[in-house]
Amino acid sequence: MEWGLRAVLVFIGLVLAVPAWAAERPAHDETYINLFGGNTFFDASSGLDNGGNAGVVGLRMGRRIDAHVGVEAQVAAAFAHLQGPAHTVGANQYSGAILGNLYALGSPDTPYLSLGLGASSDLFNSRIGRGTSLMGVFGVGYQYLVNDHLGLRLDVRDQLLFNTPTPNASNLNDVQVTGGISYFWGGSKKSSFPVVGPARS
Repeated sequence: MEWGLRAVLVFIGLVLAVPAWAAERPAHDETYINLFGGNTFFDASSGLDNGGNAGVVGLRMGRRIDAHVGVEAQVAAAFAHLQGPAHTVGANQYSGAILGNLYALGSPDTPYLSLGLGASSDLFNSRIGRGTSLMGVFGVGYQYLVNDHLGLRLDVRDQLLFNTPTPNASNLNDVQVTGGISYFWGGSKKSSFPVVGPARS
């Protein structure tokens, strides 16, 4: 997982280098949906036959409550063949989580931190069958608003699965690197400057 930690640190460095002018743009407080795809990397030290590295797709729905705080729900399916290369059918990890997002800037274009809890349903062993594990989530991301309704985002998230029936470790890390497109609706723009009406005589 050392490469994963290095990748997260590099990503944090990049998002913290966002130019200061971004803070002057108004933040949006709409509800949004985010369709995403990418890759998931399971900890090879777990003893899984092929490390479980594979594609992931999912959906997020959330709302930016104010300039620096948001909340979202996420569901995802990772096509990781956890119980060995002989199994080639279906998605072997389904997960869902509720996350809080802490935005660094009060603007639509901003880096953020994500923290949450959820559950992961995995088929690690065909003999044991499918099991569900508590899942903690920590991640970093960056979102960019293309226009009033469309946005792009990139996320790197570490998911810690507790008490999994894996050969060498009961707690298992998997890192998801994803990119996606967001659609915003409702809400209103927040202006950094007060609106002053015309003076009345």
